[in-house]
Amino acid sequence: MAERIQEIKKLTGINKIAQVSSACKLLSDPTRLKILCLLFENRMGLCVNEIAEHVGISHSAASHQLTKLEARNIVTSFREGQMICYAISDNNETRNLEKVISIFRRT
Repeated sequence: MAERIQEIKKLTGINKIAQVSSACKLLSDPTRLKILCLLFENRMGLCVNEIAEHVGISHSAASHQLTKLEARNIVTSFREGQMICYAISDNNETRNLEKVISIFRRT
């Protein structure tokens, strides 16, 4: 019983709650969610123009959302010639986001 209480305290700690809330905010924007799904399916990454075309948004709108995701270390950018491309970062938060997205894909 004491172990279970400790687990509950870990899950309800201020830092953990803030982390979960922040992750939910990332997924709350439909455009960002589409971009994340696309990048999870294309692990090697895609260039901004490819992302914009697949998601159905302008280049600048895609760049804006990708900048937000990069600031949170959800994606990383790299260059292919003169084009800026993005790929999913490999960290705990992105793995957790992918799990959450996969739950909703199955329903």
